[in-house]
Amino acid sequence: MTCFDEASMTFDYARYLAAKTTVDDRALNRHVLAELRRLMPAGAPRVLEVGAGLGTMVARLMDWGVVGAGEYILLDADRQLLDCSRRWLCNWAAARGERSDLLPDGLQVGDLRVRLVHAELGRYLEADHRALADVLIANAVLDLVDVPAVLPGLLRLLVPGGVYWFTINYDGESIFAPIHAHDDQVMHAYHRDMDERFRYGRPAGDSRTGRRLFHYLRAVGASALAAGSSDWVVSAGPDGNYPGDEAYFLRSILSTIQSALRSRRDQVEPADLADWLAVRGRQLDSGELVYIAHQLDFVGVRPASAPQVQAATAGSAGRRRLPC
Repeated sequence: MTCFDEASMTFDYARYLAAKTTVDDRALNRHVLAELRRLMPAGAPRVLEVGAGLGTMVARLMDWGVVGAGEYILLDADRQLLDCSRRWLCNWAAARGERSDLLPDGLQVGDLRVRLVHAELGRYLEADHRALADVLIANAVLDLVDVPAVLPGLLRLLVPGGVYWFTINYDGESIFAPIHAHDDQVMHAYHRDMDERFRYGRPAGDSRTGRRLFHYLRAVGASALAAGSSDWVVSAGPDGNYPGDEAYFLRSILSTIQSALRSRRDQVEPADLADWLAVRGRQLDSGELVYIAHQLDFVGVRPASAPQVQAATAGSAGRRRLPC
């Protein structure tokens, strides 16, 4: 469940991204990650991450020994969040015992230059980019966009044969436990909100992005070389406490659902939503709440010829008719 509307959020988004770092650490599919390691170009590659947020992925990939040198570009539409990422990465590097130096457009961490680029994805794709990336990363991003329309442009940001790694793609299943009588009603409405969302004047979400990516990637000649589940699973420990700041992560998920459904009275009665949220809030406070979200990871390469928009959008008109 990675679809957020920043305009209506009632929580600290930067803190949410930091809090979900440990959730993503557990979730990222190790089989797909192993294939990424195999495909990573030697030397000092140029990595581009779209919707990079706080920069937690670059820190993770350095910690995991996947990236160590070259250039890593953090692209995000939120300038304030990019400013937070500079501070967050400096603090992370200091805790790691790694030297970091501030640069006019980012920072240097060891042998890796991290560049911060402020741009909305759609406009960035429309620009002419002479320097293409060797590796393209999108983590918890593709379920925020109209994938058939965006995917060809994304792949054209890669050199021919360049590697893509698309992770934490929501796939239409969220489970809250213990069971509540309004679970199906609430989640059906939330998924409908994702499917009907617009941002920057364009469709901006698909609650079944994960399963549909198999088709979308095949349509542009970039079928995944490896794919696997990357489910979020969050629960309290035996002491009733959630790991790290994951209680805040769960509170943010509940806040997102509340904001999304506040205006969807045709789907959920206000009293039913209020009851569901109150019960879930009490369960969170007592350490009883368990949350599971089904997601998928993909890794592959850009085909030798540039992906065509027509190839991807051929399935776009029928996107809502794909098996659910």
